[in-house]
Amino acid sequence: MLDFLIKNAIIYDGLGGKPFKGAIGIKDELIASIFNEGEQLPEAETVIYANGLALTPGFIVTHASTGFGFFFPHAANHKLYQGITTEIFGNCGTSPAPIDTHLISTMKTLATDLGFDFNWRTLGAYFEILEKAGLQFNVATLTGHSTLRGGAVKDWAFSSDSEQGQMQQLMQESMEDGSLGLSTGLIYAPGCFAKTDEIIKLAKIAKANGGVYASHIRDERDKLEEAIEETLIIGEAAGINVLVSHLKAAEKRNFGKIDKVLKRLEQYNQTHTQQAKIDVYPYTAVSTKLRAFIPKEFLEGGLSEIKDKLDSKEVVEEIADYIINRDYDLSQMLIISNEYPEWEGKDVQAIANEFDWSLAQTVCEILKRDTEMWIVYHCIDQADIDKAIIWPNAMICTDSWSHPINAPKRIGVPHPRSYGAFTEFLKRYVFDTNMLSFEEAIRKITSMPADYFNLRARGRIKIGYKADVVLFKQSEIAPKATYSDPYQLSTGVEHLWVNGVHLIESNVINNSKPGVIIRNRD
Repeated sequence: MLDFLIKNAIIYDGLGGKPFKGAIGIKDELIASIFNEGEQLPEAETVIYANGLALTPGFIVTHASTGFGFFFPHAANHKLYQGITTEIFGNCGTSPAPIDTHLISTMKTLATDLGFDFNWRTLGAYFEILEKAGLQFNVATLTGHSTLRGGAVKDWAFSSDSEQGQMQQLMQESMEDGSLGLSTGLIYAPGCFAKTDEIIKLAKIAKANGGVYASHIRDERDKLEEAIEETLIIGEAAGINVLVSHLKAAEKRNFGKIDKVLKRLEQYNQTHTQQAKIDVYPYTAVSTKLRAFIPKEFLEGGLSEIKDKLDSKEVVEEIADYIINRDYDLSQMLIISNEYPEWEGKDVQAIANEFDWSLAQTVCEILKRDTEMWIVYHCIDQADIDKAIIWPNAMICTDSWSHPINAPKRIGVPHPRSYGAFTEFLKRYVFDTNMLSFEEAIRKITSMPADYFNLRARGRIKIGYKADVVLFKQSEIAPKATYSDPYQLSTGVEHLWVNGVHLIESNVINNSKPGVIIRNRD
């Protein structure tokens, strides 16, 4: 007898095929049967009458961040209510492991600040802790280059042969523990100081173990094309599939560059066995740390030395020139860290006016108080985002951290993409603008990421595949999160299963923890 029989659904297979009316059966953790309309149906312990709801594979997030939030209850609620059943974190160069010598003190501080126990060093040990805690949905991780570098390299501006050897050994061990590949955050310290060859050596290890290479590229502004070329050079040299993370062309002077970038990626794909893809979030604002908007050389000595440097008149003048040369519009840059409530929700220009500071002084004063200060910056063209998202090789991401949302202590306020990226994607691109068919949109967030990251038996409505399944009321699919009120759950999900366990029933989530850790050798 089946565990569940879902009847009278409009079934989307995840491959982009036309939908059909029918039923599916779930037994244990698998899709056990698929029926067309009119076929005789077997008995089941529980029958769900879909009554025309859309049935799709569970969505797969290609890009989230640290994974520290999963130590806390209901860490994935805001993702599950978007239809997400699998999340890949460890992106932008930052992963939960491996933690080498120079990163231990930072991790201890973070654990204290957020309220979790830091008691691991390797990825394998971290996975064991997650498995004991239990997971609402499936997770997998990449290995962060900045995590490797931050732990192994003493002087961020230079990595010795022995330090590079240590990174390579840790990368190999991480892949053996189940990492899906290598990620870089080449705009952030310490990853931004790495030479291309250092990354190629690590990417080769990922490739040898069946992994991929995902990169927050070195520049998403004036040198976007050059940064894309570096990513392709790494892909070609390592013979590895590459993913350009959250592709964008930031600042007005760079609007329109996405066309050229996509054509370059298409050209690359036509001439290489290894392929390049992108992921994108459907918003025109970035969310990152304020320190990403000062010259990188001020970060060379590590974060502990920044505050002293920012007292220098010469440094303030250099930052002023940097702001002018980069043409940053600080009236569009909002503080979202909540440690300083008098600033939260205010833009940097407004803070400067309030205190009669220059813009450069304001940036320095904010960073002297908190080098981890988070901001939201509206700097992306909607037309560019649209072109990127509808590109056939584009997938969708949340680019979100879990721990600011559900930890006992929060860091900042989330970008609305954390609660709404996937429902915003469906609402805007399918229902509001008709840029994509529903079946093509579903392909981008199910079978396509499953295939690219080698997530076996996921991302399809197919017999023998894992029963990660969602029932949507299409007319109600909508994000509710906004920049001013980002903690609002999306609507539209009526029922959701993870590995055959009924986790959302009639819009109500339960306390089940059916998620598993997906390793690259699974």
